[in-house]
Amino acid sequence: MTVDKRLLRERDKIRKSRPKFRRQESWRYKRLKTSWRKPIGIDNSMRHHKRGIPTIVRVGFRGPKATRGLTRTGKEEVLIHNTDELEQITLKTQVARIASSVGTRKKVAITNRADELGIKIINRPEEALSFATISEISEELLQEKDSDVKKKSEAKKPRKKRPSATSLTASELEELERIEAEIGMKKKPTAKKSTTTKKPVAKKTTTKKPTTTKSSTTTKKSTTTKKSTTTKK
Repeated sequence: MTVDKRLLRERDKIRKSRPKFRRQESWRYKRLKTSWRKPIGIDNSMRHHKRGIPTIVRVGFRGPKATRGLTRTGKEEVLIHNTDELEQITLKTQVARIASSVGTRKKVAITNRADELGIKIINRPEEALSFATISEISEELLQEKDSDVKKKSEAKKPRKKRPSATSLTASELEELERIEAEIGMKKKPTAKKSTTTKKPVAKKTTTKKPTTTKSSTTTKKSTTTKKSTTTKK
């Protein structure tokens, strides 16, 4: 697929004049990202194309349809995962791009094979250029592992063993016993006075109920009997 160079020049011209579409108020608030969002709202100033406010996305800023998804030279990108996929590329119209999931060993193999076939790689890895073959990269990795193991072994030094009782002489044993006896005399347990204080016991306050005297009840009864006798008369 050959593309007209005039369309490529037109695409570059539109790209230079195309503004950076930013989300409204993203320059004002940190919580808002700069990625484009369509403005929604009745009184939205960006939606109404007011002066002094960034423009919104429109069809006129788009490039020619024939040049979309192509490189600057007008070639198509092909994603590569292994060396077998390189052989399916056409040199005139296509260019290789190594996938991000590919490891360093495969990257070396792909770059070496692409150089043999004369295929251009857009994202040519820098680490692959420092190794000529896969054997070199494997040797480099082994050397790094060996150096890491040596560093760890040097960091873990063996502890010094304490001299056991069997390795000491008779005079040294006597000195040890004497020192232990002196330490034991110094650290004799002393009787400590009890500093515990008894908590004050709260006395219970009982409220006595008012007792009704019999005399008051008898007086009431006597008055009621007198009244009843007077009424009968």
